[in-house]
Amino acid sequence: MTKRYLIVGGHVSTMDDELGDFREGAVLVEGDRIVDVGPAVDLSGSDAEIIDARGGVVLPGMVDTHRHTASGLPAGVGVDDSLLELLSNAFDGYLRAMTPEDVRLASLIGGLQAIDSGVTTVLDPSDVCRTREHAAANLQGLIESGIRGFFGYGMNEEAYPGVEAGPDAHAARLRDIDLLRESETELVKVAMSLTHPGTGPFDLMAREIDFAREREMLACSHTAPLVNSRLQNDIQARYDRGLLLPGHVYIHVTALRDREWKMIAETGGYVSISPETEMQMGMGFPPFRPAIDHGLAPSLSSDTVTAGAADFLSQMRLGLQTQRALDHHAVHARGAVPTRVDLTVRDAYLWGSRNGADAVGLGAEIGTLTPGKRADVIVVNPKRSLLPIVNPLGTVVLHGHATDVETVIINGEIRKRHGRLLGHDLDAIRDRARTTVARILDDAAPGARATGDQLEALVDSIDITTQANIARAYMDDTASRGLPW
Repeated sequence: MTKRYLIVGGHVSTMDDELGDFREGAVLVEGDRIVDVGPAVDLSGSDAEIIDARGGVVLPGMVDTHRHTASGLPAGVGVDDSLLELLSNAFDGYLRAMTPEDVRLASLIGGLQAIDSGVTTVLDPSDVCRTREHAAANLQGLIESGIRGFFGYGMNEEAYPGVEAGPDAHAARLRDIDLLRESETELVKVAMSLTHPGTGPFDLMAREIDFAREREMLACSHTAPLVNSRLQNDIQARYDRGLLLPGHVYIHVTALRDREWKMIAETGGYVSISPETEMQMGMGFPPFRPAIDHGLAPSLSSDTVTAGAADFLSQMRLGLQTQRALDHHAVHARGAVPTRVDLTVRDAYLWGSRNGADAVGLGAEIGTLTPGKRADVIVVNPKRSLLPIVNPLGTVVLHGHATDVETVIINGEIRKRHGRLLGHDLDAIRDRARTTVARILDDAAPGARATGDQLEALVDSIDITTQANIARAYMDDTASRGLPW
């Protein structure tokens, strides 16, 4: 028998420009679809199980377009690290100590953390695809969590079981992606996270892009994430070779130049911004304003709990208030006084919902509370507050936390109710996480931390390698557009 739920009594913020909001609204869910939205009085006669949202706000589930679920078991290990410190000293060490079962547990927990904070869809660019078994475990953990998502297989040319590093290892990974796609479910699909731009031969990345294009797969890449460095920035080279695909998700993009922003906008790309890690790790300010100024609708992401918060509303709040401060600073720099706030709390929630849905190619299915769309719905209800809600969306974005997320429905299935995750033995998961993290950190056995001159030398090496690989691509393809010789 098809399940029917009537979410009733709360303020309904649909994020649908045509539907608008309903102060005392209701959302009717039947099976995996939203079938009606409107004033509670108009839907009160529906024959459905009641979900009481009185005192709360009913919203479309949030979409996190960049959350590394499998790398988050040692939460907090990088809270005082720059990007280069994390990558050099901690990230690679403990990831290589993780077994496939560790990865499955980490991905399960990462998915549950997302659901707990009201996220119903994630794009997970995986860092752990050392073997086919590791990749399959990451995918399986997402599936078990119950979240809607994309497992982004992380490409590279490092040695693979039975295959030496280089083009053969790269080809083996592409073959495994096809095998993993056979394990997709209705909710969780396989996507591709490209080889980090500039770190390897350009022709291998071109193969990845062609592979994804032929299979109509979602693809993403960490792109231009470090101001004053060429780290992972090959936008011009990809543009010149017709390899900036429509629908591609570019992550971080803090160091893009104006012409590179224009290239992404021209080719129909999307951007994912991670406020907390970008600001902590020295990547640069979250580039919401540059994205908006170039006609792009920015999406929001949490990145990794090795440093930042799993709570998605915290990321939303930080991003909004940071960009507001930067906007005001621009006014101050002109010798003037700010007299208005441009970006609103609605803008911020759109970053984390409708814009994210569009970025992962699901804008027609999720991201707004629109009849006919998939039933990804949340209720945020700050019951511990002593004050009534005056501005519903403002209360969610600027005052809300994961503990205020009372109900989460994904594809018509209740995954969190009365503030508690359903379908999992949470105490058992915590116990397993505790023992697993202790073992991983012991096995990683970190040596002396790279600091100072060593990290500066690493930056120089990265820049040289990136420029050399891109230059080689132009030399190997004299037919590229815009060659200067």
